[in-house]
Amino acid sequence: MTEPAPSFSKINWLYEMYYGFRPNQPKFLPKDYPDLTGKTAIVTGSNTGIGAFVVELLYEKNCNVISVVRNEKKGLAAKEKALKKVPKSDGSIMVVGGCDFLDLNNVKPAAQKIKDILQSRPLNIIIHNAGLMSPVNIGTSAQGYEAMFSTNVMGPQLLQHFLDPLFLKKDDPLKRIVWVSSCGHLLGFKEYGINWENPTFKDVPISERPRNMTLYGQTKAANLLQSHAWAIKNKKAVDEVGAVSVAVFPGNLSTDLTRDWKLLGWVLPYILAGGLYGAYSELYGALSPDLTVKDQGAYVVPYGEVHKPREDIQAAFVNGSDVKLYNIVEDLISKYF
Repeated sequence: MTEPAPSFSKINWLYEMYYGFRPNQPKFLPKDYPDLTGKTAIVTGSNTGIGAFVVELLYEKNCNVISVVRNEKKGLAAKEKALKKVPKSDGSIMVVGGCDFLDLNNVKPAAQKIKDILQSRPLNIIIHNAGLMSPVNIGTSAQGYEAMFSTNVMGPQLLQHFLDPLFLKKDDPLKRIVWVSSCGHLLGFKEYGINWENPTFKDVPISERPRNMTLYGQTKAANLLQSHAWAIKNKKAVDEVGAVSVAVFPGNLSTDLTRDWKLLGWVLPYILAGGLYGAYSELYGALSPDLTVKDQGAYVVPYGEVHKPREDIQAAFVNGSDVKLYNIVEDLISKYF
């Protein structure tokens, strides 16, 4: 059992929700990014939306980018688009297709492809950008897990399991992991955002599932917990290599994340910023010198500031509920190691 979760402030809840729609303007911009010659970054879900902009901005700074996507054809098309937009770079873009987190059997082969591409080069940045925000609560993975939990939580942690031996090496001073979260974590369950009895809702009739945004909120709370728990579980190696693991809320934006939301997806381009601004948020987490090893689990909000998450999430970092969730997920994904 977890420790009883503290209550959270409705005023802070409302403020953080409001801030997601009216954030401050970005201050850490491409002109401030370091030269990334010789560095390698992995970006998941990078054939469209925020991920595609992240790839372009990293490549513009001479980074070697590994774009991890579900559909290889779409990934290659996004690569060609990036090469045209950024004609001069000393970096590279490689595409790894077939990594669909709705079937966890896909993750190990994708990780092997990444390993083959890396060879002996340092792995500097990992951005777990791929995500699913479904307008309905009926989605189910190939393994019978609730779709958003499989895509947003289990898949990234499984991929990270395979990347850890490649990442946790003292071969370069730049070591960053970004777990993409959201102000949606505020909508998660009352106990640290998680439905502890069965977070995957496996074997639960769809008619008994909570509404879609509660399920989404659970996954975004989980990403916050993962960002801190990963650093705790790997503390010795993390301290040795100087790795920093943070959670980033890119912003409430008009991107392909809402492509299945019909009317909402049509309206958002007129009222919200586009995916480029989300890339600014994620790259603050990946590159800003403001973040150090003292900031494990920091909650980066748009477009490059650090706020505090919901009060019970903060408590989880202290009482070990974050590590408990990480261990629960690790047990579930261990059959795919």
